[in-house]
Amino acid sequence: PMHSDQIVPIVTTTKMRESRAFYLEVLGLQLSFDHDHYLGVRAGDKGSPELGFMRPDADSPDPFAGKGITFAIRVKDADRECERLRQLGVPILLEPTDMAWGSRAFLIQDPNGVMVFVSHPIPVAVEYQACLR
Repeated sequence: PMHSDQIVPIVTTTKMRESRAFYLEVLGLQLSFDHDHYLGVRAGDKGSPELGFMRPDADSPDPFAGKGITFAIRVKDADRECERLRQLGVPILLEPTDMAWGSRAFLIQDPNGVMVFVSHPIPVAVEYQACLR
């Protein structure tokens, strides 16, 4: 089996400037790698969960088509984050909602069409407790 200490989802995009503004200025993530071809952002200090954005190239020529991926970001207080983002003019696609699998969450969308599920943990409903590992 493969053993790894890091997995970094990378979105191929022509919207580097918009992605940079959304993840750094709007969401408040930190810059981990800054190049014209590749943008790395992370959720805290070095070693924290990371996302990447790269321009199309020979190895990955097709930009993300805008459907079929969701990033889940856990925060301390999803309600407070939702209100902060609303004040910044970010469209809220799903208002804060309690999910039976143990999240209170809301949904937004990044400039590439990636759905961003922002949540904080709540107690897991009985019907989902057996699913936990």
